[in-house]
Amino acid sequence: MSTRIISVVPAEHGWALEIESLAEKPQRFSSLEAAIAAGWNRAKRENVELHIHRQDGTVRLRSGLADDPLGVKE
Repeated sequence: MSTRIISVVPAEHGWALEIESLAEKPQRFSSLEAAIAAGWNRAKRENVELHIHRQDGTVRLRSGLADDPLGVKE
């Protein structure tokens, strides 16, 4: 399994989806829910982890393919 991580992070105007170790521009979303949905779909397709961050940047949820997308809270 890849060690790459997809992260949902706060952005200047909403939320962004950042893909670790790829030089692609972050995707921007107006809502947290839209960013999580896009992140979860991509994480499943690419078999990688999804990390969802709080407004302060700390990780509030980490989810891998074996996890329920809303299950493991920190």
